[in-house]
Amino acid sequence: METEKMTIAKALKFSRHDFLNELQLILLNIDLGKWPEAKNALLSATDKMQQVSKLEKLRMPATELWISTFDWVHTVFSKTLHCDIIVGKRLADDEKVAQMLEQAVSDITRAVDPFHEYMMEIQVNATESEWEIRLNLKGPIIDKRPTEKIEGNFAIHESIDSEQWTFMVSGR
Repeated sequence: METEKMTIAKALKFSRHDFLNELQLILLNIDLGKWPEAKNALLSATDKMQQVSKLEKLRMPATELWISTFDWVHTVFSKTLHCDIIVGKRLADDEKVAQMLEQAVSDITRAVDPFHEYMMEIQVNATESEWEIRLNLKGPIIDKRPTEKIEGNFAIHESIDSEQWTFMVSGR
């Protein structure tokens, strides 16, 4: 799939659409008297919003935007996001990190089975002095070779087996 440039207007449109879908699911469960399901849908929606909100602490705006808009640009995958971030000064070239993440996902998109459902798990961890972004995809991977390199002031590590792809970028 060819990715397109995400504009602010498109991001807001997708965000509103997702939010309305979440509200409709909650309302449906309330209308059906399914209170535990409604509560779980509400908790799930608020957790997703909290995780995206935590990205601001990363202080890497291009990378934050890439992660926030991932599931709207890369519709082949569903996404889960977990952030554990402490504010700190990041030395990495933010634009370059976002480009490397985009390239990695574009590459893996060509190596997945189009008839299989994939969930992309994105884990963002950062201390005051170090940060790490890990992408983990479970499912059949077709003909992809791992890479490992140091790019400027961040490192890239990729591992692949027939059923799992992990891509990690880290730096200071």
